[in-house]
Amino acid sequence: MTEIKTYEGYSAVTFADIPAKTGFKSDVLKAVAQSGINIDMISQTPPRSDRVSFGFSFSDEDIPSLLKIMARFTTESNITPFVTSGNVKFRILSDEMCDQAGFAAKVFELIDSVSAEILMVSTGNDEICLLVPESCCEDICSALKAL
Repeated sequence: MTEIKTYEGYSAVTFADIPAKTGFKSDVLKAVAQSGINIDMISQTPPRSDRVSFGFSFSDEDIPSLLKIMARFTTESNITPFVTSGNVKFRILSDEMCDQAGFAAKVFELIDSVSAEILMVSTGNDEICLLVPESCCEDICSALKAL
């Protein structure tokens, strides 16, 4: 059985092309935690040479606090993050992911069929979480009914 849940009011911050082997990621996450912001999804690209892209999602309500923190990191590191708000998180749970090949391919094929934008992906053994712009939500909901 597949279960699909949606959660509204998510923001995301992404740092593109940062050094892979510095304390930057842990410094950012520590500062975010100290400000009381609860992080949801965390995503990182595989290293390309010595660079990665890194990001995380959080509640839209925490945008003002996050922007203060990001201003400090931008000044100190000269790395400017990309911040987006008003997004929706899709959580797709299915035991099929544990036992069968191709479930993720099916999910992404359905989303591609409606040309929806995906901002962030996070996975677990039996789940796929997608962060998408709110404007894509209705199309994705319709497409995922085919699961």
